[in-house]
Amino acid sequence: MMDHIWDAFYTGQRRMARFPAALWTDEDYTIEFSGTNPKKMRFMLDARVGATKLRIPYPVAGSIQVYADGKKKSMTPWDDALGRNGPLTKNKGCGENRFVGIENFLEFYITPGCLIEIEPKDSIMTKVRMDWSLAEFYSDGGTTRFVDRLAASLGISSSRIKTVAIYEGSVVV
Repeated sequence: MMDHIWDAFYTGQRRMARFPAALWTDEDYTIEFSGTNPKKMRFMLDARVGATKLRIPYPVAGSIQVYADGKKKSMTPWDDALGRNGPLTKNKGCGENRFVGIENFLEFYITPGCLIEIEPKDSIMTKVRMDWSLAEFYSDGGTTRFVDRLAASLGISSSRIKTVAIYEGSVVV
């Protein structure tokens, strides 16, 4: 069905497009787009039983927020051993998710009847590797000095920067 507005080559895109797909539940899937990923997306699993994990690769850095049935869902807890948010357990219900910023992919778990909404967050997730030992890093002011320098170079308040983890391997923040 076409939109009621026409802007030269494209329609006005006033309605969200729908792309139904049949899939087996209790399987993991990757959704790849042939063009630019939509900024906002909705997913619903119309099934009686089962659930599934979906992965969406993103071509650019960013940050994504997931909502399940209108409720904001936090990402999985940080895993120090992996240096990123931990993998999905598939036992925390609909909306369990993680966005891996360096590799730029989103994973989320969806159960029957649950509406998942995805939209971009106005933030940037990054990882910095420095050629220092941990002792050198902390002797030069540690996280406080690092955050202050980063904030000054970005021209923002240091209160807007959150340090999630620091570990050796040179020094990774």
